[in-house]
Amino acid sequence: MTRREEIIRELMRESRSIDELARLFRCSRREILEDLRHVQRSLRAEGRRLFVLPPLCNSCGEAINIKRVKNIKRCPKCRGSNLTPARFIIKRG
Repeated sequence: MTRREEIIRELMRESRSIDELARLFRCSRREILEDLRHVQRSLRAEGRRLFVLPPLCNSCGEAINIKRVKNIKRCPKCRGSNLTPARFIIKRG
């Protein structure tokens, strides 16, 4: 089973952050981001979706709405860098 297939299986069970996936699969965050982007594209054909649970800014409380897989480093509202990590999960629909 490829790493991307294992990522899909893991995200169907529970939500995970990029850092959690990088530790779990012993690879870099950059590799996980690339894998998640590929997974997001490939799931569309199967009738499943990769959902992004938005990161929250711990400074202003703003939820940062993102639809694509990307690494957010700063809050667009207050420019603070103290963010909870985005989490990813796969569901039908």
